[in-house]
Amino acid sequence: MNPYLKQYRQTQMETAPKEEILLMLYDGAVRFLNKAKEGFAEKNIEKIHNNIIKVQNIITEFEATLDMEAGGEFAKNLFNLYEFMSAQLLIANVKKNEQALDVVIKHMTSLRDTWREAIKNFKSSGQSLADNNAVDKYHASENDASEEDDEDEDNSIGEYIV
Repeated sequence: MNPYLKQYRQTQMETAPKEEILLMLYDGAVRFLNKAKEGFAEKNIEKIHNNIIKVQNIITEFEATLDMEAGGEFAKNLFNLYEFMSAQLLIANVKKNEQALDVVIKHMTSLRDTWREAIKNFKSSGQSLADNNAVDKYHASENDASEEDDEDEDNSIGEYIV
């Protein structure tokens, strides 16, 4: 990867508000799902596989940053939905089942749109997400990712932004 692009992505991750990081990750997941869908149309197994793996990595990040104590039943339900989508992605990837991919596209798009609207409403009410530690833990987890070996770019969450 271009070192300037890598630095740009790292700076973007370090300076973006956590709600923007959340939306960027959802946007990235939807973008990669659509690329995998294109792979089905093109019968390009590598394209399908590579993009599904990227979405699985994003879902893993979402699961890792859920605060199950503060989030209560909502966090548990969200975790279960992430697990369901992960299972569907596995089916889509291993069995090359496009319908399983379609299910994930539907749910991921809906989640992204819901989060976008919730964040918009939260901000318009005059509240600050920067002061709300229960919203997510992205800044803590992205700092861990920044300490990874530069050669291991596929595991950097910044890969999924931009």
